[in-house]
Amino acid sequence: VDARPKQRGGMLILQLVLNDAYGYWGSEGSTARPRWLRAILATNRKHAMQHGHAMVLRWKRTLPLTEWQEEMCSQKGQSREECAKSWERENFCWEKFPFMVDYLLNSQEFTHMIMLDADAALIRHQVDILGGIAQQMQQQNVDVFLTNEDWLKNGQERINGGVIMARNSKWSEDMFQDAFEAHKLGPKMRKIWRIGETGVMCTSNEQICLNDLVYGHGKKIMEGHVAFESGIVYNRGGCTLRHCWEKISDPSMEEKKIQDDRLLIVHFMGGSKNIAPEVLCGQHGNFTGEAPEGYGCRK
Repeated sequence: VDARPKQRGGMLILQLVLNDAYGYWGSEGSTARPRWLRAILATNRKHAMQHGHAMVLRWKRTLPLTEWQEEMCSQKGQSREECAKSWERENFCWEKFPFMVDYLLNSQEFTHMIMLDADAALIRHQVDILGGIAQQMQQQNVDVFLTNEDWLKNGQERINGGVIMARNSKWSEDMFQDAFEAHKLGPKMRKIWRIGETGVMCTSNEQICLNDLVYGHGKKIMEGHVAFESGIVYNRGGCTLRHCWEKISDPSMEEKKIQDDRLLIVHFMGGSKNIAPEVLCGQHGNFTGEAPEGYGCRK
């Protein structure tokens, strides 16, 4: 999708839609996608078209197992197939950072890009969500916009990697490249990154790496470059639209559901993916901008 008024510049929505080993996101060799995913993608396409943004999906994985992952699997006696499957979730998460860098360096010269997990939906179409975040970033003079899990009772100090927005700057480019290289190197990490000196080792997923950077050894070099905003607004768990089994910070979220005016982005993580079609194609309107038999909502 490219609804930008000009050929260069503008803002970009990025989403990874990789087929997983269990077929929950889609199966290898098939173009069919589950209804929950189609409803989310169609909703985000609608938002991009309405507000003059571009949208790019990456459906093919690019990352092999790292050397340190292969060594760990070998020590456990796992086959290469078993190894790839055991690290699939973490490596799918790490696909985000080189994906982001590809478009930070792209000749299209996008001003900002938002990386959404495939189960995250831009639902408030009357508001230019990307434009609003970009304005906040400009006011705070930061390069990267992250969100917390403050919709959970104890989530205010925890980063969720489902929504990440970057300004097209040298610092953004360096930070994402640094973090990805730290993942590739694993225990052989470099202490000196492009953005400065850290003691961060990224051997889990990208979310834990970001938490370690913001709250751990990388804290000083991240300060002044990163905004850390409310997940209630920009990255709210989809369970709040029905019922969360973990304690939430504000019970009114389950009462107001999709009609809560604060809510801009829903993250249908975990088991809440299954309610995405009901929410996006249901009684409170069709967020995909299509007919009920369209790509996003058809059964």
